[in-house]
Amino acid sequence: MVALYAIAVLLGALGLTTWIVVGVMAERPGSAAVDPEVRFGVRGRSIVAGVLGFGLGGMSSSYAGWPVVAVLAAATGGAALAVVSGRYLGVGGDEG
Repeated sequence: MVALYAIAVLLGALGLTTWIVVGVMAERPGSAAVDPEVRFGVRGRSIVAGVLGFGLGGMSSSYAGWPVVAVLAAATGGAALAVVSGRYLGVGGDEG
């Protein structure tokens, strides 16, 4: 199970980094890059946040020595909290 959480952390971190880099590139004048907020919106931001939250919650509780059921609950809770925070505490002016 640790490998699953590690893959989720890797994919979530890669998605977040890509989101930030493409967002910065889209702000440059004359750039052909499309802002991820425009292209994917709140749903895309929630997916990236959920994958990262799932991996972080599962990885940290797994290494803490918790039972498998508690680890799955922590991973699911981490994903849910990350989705909620990404949705309602998003970039300025967003309203879920």
